[in-house]
Amino acid sequence: MQSQRSRLALIHIAKKQLCLDEEAYRAILSGAGVSSAKEITTDEQFDLVMTAFVRLGFLPSGKRSPLKKRRTITKKTPGMISPRQEYYIRGLWDLASRAKDEKSLRAIIKRIGKVDDIRFLTSRAASGVIQALRDICWKAGYNPDAKEGTYAMDSKTSCQFSGAGTSSGVLSPGDGGN
Repeated sequence: MQSQRSRLALIHIAKKQLCLDEEAYRAILSGAGVSSAKEITTDEQFDLVMTAFVRLGFLPSGKRSPLKKRRTITKKTPGMISPRQEYYIRGLWDLASRAKDEKSLRAIIKRIGKVDDIRFLTSRAASGVIQALRDICWKAGYNPDAKEGTYAMDSKTSCQFSGAGTSSGVLSPGDGGN
Protein backbone atom coordinates (compact mmCIF):
# COMPACT_ATOMS: atom_id res chain seq x y z
CA MET A 1 0.00 0.00 0.00
CA GLN A 2 1.27 3.44 -0.95
CA SER A 3 1.19 6.37 1.38
CA GLN A 4 -1.49 9.02 0.98
CA ARG A 5 1.18 11.54 0.02
CA SER A 6 2.63 9.41 -2.81
CA ARG A 7 -0.89 8.68 -4.12
CA LEU A 8 -1.69 12.39 -4.27
CA ALA A 9 1.60 13.10 -6.01
CA LEU A 10 0.98 10.42 -8.62
CA ILE A 11 -2.58 11.63 -9.27
CA HIS A 12 -1.40 15.21 -9.74
CA ILE A 13 1.44 14.12 -12.02
CA ALA A 14 -1.06 12.22 -14.16
CA LYS A 15 -3.38 15.23 -14.29
CA LYS A 16 -0.52 17.46 -15.42
CA GLN A 17 0.89 14.98 -17.94
CA LEU A 18 -2.52 14.44 -19.55
CA CYS A 19 -3.21 18.20 -19.60
CA LEU A 20 -6.64 17.69 -18.06
CA ASP A 21 -8.84 20.66 -17.35
CA GLU A 22 -10.57 20.92 -13.98
CA GLU A 23 -13.89 19.57 -15.27
CA ALA A 24 -12.36 16.41 -16.78
CA TYR A 25 -10.26 15.85 -13.68
CA ARG A 26 -13.31 16.12 -11.39
CA ALA A 27 -15.24 13.74 -13.65
CA ILE A 28 -12.53 11.10 -13.24
CA LEU A 29 -12.54 11.57 -9.48
CA SER A 30 -16.34 11.31 -9.35
CA GLY A 31 -16.05 7.94 -11.11
CA ALA A 32 -14.29 6.72 -7.98
CA GLY A 33 -16.93 8.25 -5.73
CA VAL A 34 -14.87 11.20 -4.48
CA SER A 35 -14.80 14.90 -5.28
CA SER A 36 -11.20 15.53 -4.28
CA ALA A 37 -8.02 13.47 -4.49
CA LYS A 38 -7.57 13.92 -0.74
CA GLU A 39 -10.78 11.94 -0.18
CA ILE A 40 -9.29 8.78 -1.72
CA THR A 41 -8.86 6.37 1.17
CA THR A 42 -9.10 2.86 -0.29
CA ASP A 43 -7.01 0.97 -2.80
CA GLU A 44 -10.11 0.40 -4.94
CA GLN A 45 -10.75 4.14 -5.30
CA PHE A 46 -7.12 4.79 -6.16
CA ASP A 47 -7.11 1.94 -8.70
CA LEU A 48 -10.26 3.31 -10.37
CA VAL A 49 -8.71 6.75 -10.76
CA MET A 50 -5.37 5.39 -12.02
CA THR A 51 -7.12 3.04 -14.47
CA ALA A 52 -8.95 6.03 -15.92
CA PHE A 53 -5.67 7.93 -16.26
CA VAL A 54 -3.96 4.97 -17.94
CA ARG A 55 -6.84 4.65 -20.42
CA LEU A 56 -6.29 8.31 -21.30
CA GLY A 57 -2.60 7.62 -21.98
CA PHE A 58 -0.81 8.14 -18.68
CA LEU A 59 2.29 6.02 -18.18
CA PRO A 60 3.01 5.84 -14.45
CA SER A 61 6.56 4.55 -14.87
CA GLY A 62 7.87 7.96 -15.90
CA LYS A 63 8.13 7.16 -19.60
CA ARG A 64 6.95 9.69 -22.15
CA SER A 65 3.23 9.76 -22.70
CA PRO A 66 1.73 8.61 -26.00
CA LEU A 67 0.63 12.19 -26.65
CA LYS A 68 4.22 13.39 -26.63
CA LYS A 69 5.26 10.53 -28.90
CA ARG A 70 2.61 11.50 -31.43
CA ARG A 71 3.89 15.07 -31.52
CA THR A 72 7.40 13.95 -32.45
CA ILE A 73 6.08 11.69 -35.21
CA THR A 74 4.47 14.66 -36.96
CA LYS A 75 7.91 16.17 -37.44
CA LYS A 76 10.20 14.51 -39.97
CA THR A 77 10.68 10.79 -39.43
CA PRO A 78 13.36 9.42 -41.78
CA GLY A 79 11.81 7.70 -44.78
CA MET A 80 8.28 8.83 -43.93
CA ILE A 81 6.10 11.56 -45.39
CA SER A 82 7.28 15.08 -44.64
CA PRO A 83 4.92 17.81 -43.41
CA ARG A 84 5.44 19.66 -46.72
CA GLN A 85 4.41 16.59 -48.73
CA GLU A 86 1.31 16.16 -46.60
CA TYR A 87 0.43 19.83 -47.03
CA TYR A 88 0.92 19.57 -50.81
CA ILE A 89 -1.20 16.40 -51.04
CA ARG A 90 -4.04 18.03 -49.11
CA GLY A 91 -3.81 21.16 -51.28
CA LEU A 92 -3.94 19.16 -54.51
CA TRP A 93 -6.84 17.16 -53.13
CA ASP A 94 -8.79 20.32 -52.29
CA LEU A 95 -8.07 21.73 -55.74
CA ALA A 96 -9.23 18.88 -57.93
CA SER A 97 -11.42 16.47 -55.99
CA ARG A 98 -15.17 16.35 -56.32
CA ALA A 99 -15.70 14.99 -52.81
CA LYS A 100 -13.56 17.13 -50.54
CA ASP A 101 -13.82 14.93 -47.46
CA GLU A 102 -11.25 12.95 -45.49
CA LYS A 103 -12.86 9.62 -46.36
CA SER A 104 -12.34 10.04 -50.09
CA LEU A 105 -8.76 11.28 -49.56
CA ARG A 106 -8.05 8.16 -47.51
CA ALA A 107 -9.53 6.01 -50.28
CA ILE A 108 -7.13 7.39 -52.87
CA ILE A 109 -4.20 7.08 -50.46
CA LYS A 110 -5.20 3.46 -49.81
CA ARG A 111 -5.45 2.76 -53.55
CA ILE A 112 -2.18 4.43 -54.56
CA GLY A 113 -0.03 4.38 -51.44
CA LYS A 114 -1.26 1.04 -50.07
CA VAL A 115 -1.66 2.45 -46.52
CA ASP A 116 -4.71 3.37 -44.48
CA ASP A 117 -3.80 6.93 -43.52
CA ILE A 118 -1.69 9.76 -44.92
CA ARG A 119 0.67 9.75 -41.93
CA PHE A 120 1.76 6.17 -42.72
CA LEU A 121 2.97 7.01 -46.24
CA THR A 122 6.65 6.68 -46.98
CA SER A 123 8.34 9.54 -48.83
CA ARG A 124 8.41 7.47 -51.99
CA ALA A 125 4.73 6.52 -51.77
CA ALA A 126 3.86 10.17 -51.02
CA SER A 127 5.61 11.15 -54.26
CA GLY A 128 3.46 8.64 -56.12
CA VAL A 129 0.30 10.04 -54.54
CA ILE A 130 1.41 13.57 -55.43
CA GLN A 131 1.98 12.57 -59.06
CA ALA A 132 -1.43 10.90 -59.26
CA LEU A 133 -3.12 13.96 -57.75
CA ARG A 134 -1.30 16.24 -60.20
CA ASP A 135 -2.67 14.11 -63.04
CA ILE A 136 -6.16 14.40 -61.55
CA CYS A 137 -5.71 18.19 -61.41
CA TRP A 138 -4.75 18.32 -65.08
CA LYS A 139 -7.70 16.12 -66.05
CA ALA A 140 -10.05 18.30 -63.99
CA GLY A 141 -8.78 21.37 -65.85
CA TYR A 142 -6.52 22.88 -63.22
CA ASN A 143 -2.86 23.69 -63.63
CA PRO A 144 -1.27 22.58 -60.32
CA ASP A 145 1.88 24.63 -61.04
CA ALA A 146 0.18 27.94 -61.75
CA LYS A 147 -1.09 30.67 -59.53
CA GLU A 148 -4.66 30.73 -58.32
CA GLY A 149 -7.16 31.50 -61.07
CA THR A 150 -5.25 29.72 -63.82
CA TYR A 151 -6.91 26.86 -65.63
CA ALA A 152 -5.28 24.23 -67.80
CA MET A 153 -6.23 23.87 -71.45
CA ASP A 154 -3.81 21.03 -72.11
CA SER A 155 -0.50 19.95 -70.66
CA LYS A 156 1.44 22.75 -72.39
CA THR A 157 -0.83 25.78 -72.41
CA SER A 158 -3.00 27.40 -69.84
CA CYS A 159 -5.33 30.31 -69.66
CA GLN A 160 -6.05 32.83 -66.99
CA PHE A 161 -9.33 34.32 -65.98
CA SER A 162 -8.98 38.04 -65.45
CA GLY A 163 -11.49 40.85 -65.54
CA ALA A 164 -9.31 43.21 -67.55
CA GLY A 165 -8.82 42.45 -71.22
CA THR A 166 -11.57 39.87 -71.45
CA SER A 167 -15.09 40.43 -72.54
CA SER A 168 -17.74 39.22 -70.10
CA GLY A 169 -15.39 36.94 -68.18
CA VAL A 170 -14.41 34.65 -71.07
CA LEU A 171 -11.22 32.69 -70.63
CA SER A 172 -8.46 33.90 -72.90
CA PRO A 173 -5.39 31.86 -73.87
CA GLY A 174 -2.21 33.27 -72.47
CA ASP A 175 1.08 32.45 -70.94
CA GLY A 176 -0.47 31.48 -67.61
CA GLY A 177 0.55 34.55 -65.68
CA ASN A 178 -0.21 37.72 -67.66
